[in-house]
Amino acid sequence: MKNKSFEHPGGFHSSAQLEISRNKVALREQPWLAAYESLMKEATGNLDRPSEAMEDFSVPGYYKDAEGHRIMMGRLGRDAWTAYSCAIAYQVTSGAARNKFADKAVRTLSSWSSINRKTSNHDGDLAMADAGSGLLFAAELLSDYGGWTDGQRMEFRSWLENVYLESCSKISVRPNNWGDWGNLGCIASHYFLDDAGGIDADIERIRNRIGEAIAPDGSMPHETCRGNNGIWYTYFALAPLTSASQIALNSRGVDLFHYKCEAGYGIEHALDYLLKYSREPGTWPHYIGKDLNIPRPGKWPGNLFEAMSGIYGRKDYEDWIIEARPIMYFGHHYTWSTPTLLRTVGS
Repeated sequence: MKNKSFEHPGGFHSSAQLEISRNKVALREQPWLAAYESLMKEATGNLDRPSEAMEDFSVPGYYKDAEGHRIMMGRLGRDAWTAYSCAIAYQVTSGAARNKFADKAVRTLSSWSSINRKTSNHDGDLAMADAGSGLLFAAELLSDYGGWTDGQRMEFRSWLENVYLESCSKISVRPNNWGDWGNLGCIASHYFLDDAGGIDADIERIRNRIGEAIAPDGSMPHETCRGNNGIWYTYFALAPLTSASQIALNSRGVDLFHYKCEAGYGIEHALDYLLKYSREPGTWPHYIGKDLNIPRPGKWPGNLFEAMSGIYGRKDYEDWIIEARPIMYFGHHYTWSTPTLLRTVGS
């Protein structure tokens, strides 16, 4: 089947997941209520923030020009969080007041789709796949909003196909975290575009990647070799890999979370490896130095384990992060940004 009309809103956040969160917030149940209040504070603060869209999203390599990289990522990242936080607020808030959040998200999406025409420089495609995912998730959450006009939707679709998806497709075959972000962008885009054939090809590529990127002991060699940031890069690869797996599950019923390659290992093994050294960073075997980038339950990879505790039903995942709730983690990338509010449900 080449094309199929999927459920919208859907993809990364299923309609069932959104409904559960709405009900929990309405009943004032914790930790959903505290997470909702944190999200609403963010979304409300973003209502008056101007867009920083640009025609050429030119991002220098981080290790060549760290400050220039941060500046450009910040521009897209802030807009992505504005659109995404407001789109979530629209979905989980009741009453007419929710429309102001949807309107703000629409204006932000329209700013990028009407102004941005390309990415460039060393990190342009990765940065677009990464930070730009927040714009795409926002668009999916707005799919049922009547105030998003047909013209605005078509303009966004054109930008998605000609800028965002093009960047993601370029890097989807890369062996490290670049490929993981490219795969996430591809499968999320194909879901939005109702391209079932594209999703099936994405799933096959992601399935093959699990055996290639993860070692038998659960480590991810392309990421652990990154010096004092090896733990962070492991998280930075698993975040989009698990998010893409969530879309595969929601769209086609394909469970990549429990898939194991021929050698018998998979995503859960990589998560276990990451959790071990998140708990005991001083024993990290890939780098010896006082400047190791240290994991935190309330930041990264706590957001990932909050989400994965719902997928796998693992008490040890939940035990590590439970005191940090509600967890909200956003910066320049937007996978598992609000995992306490939009809690995952396993297969």
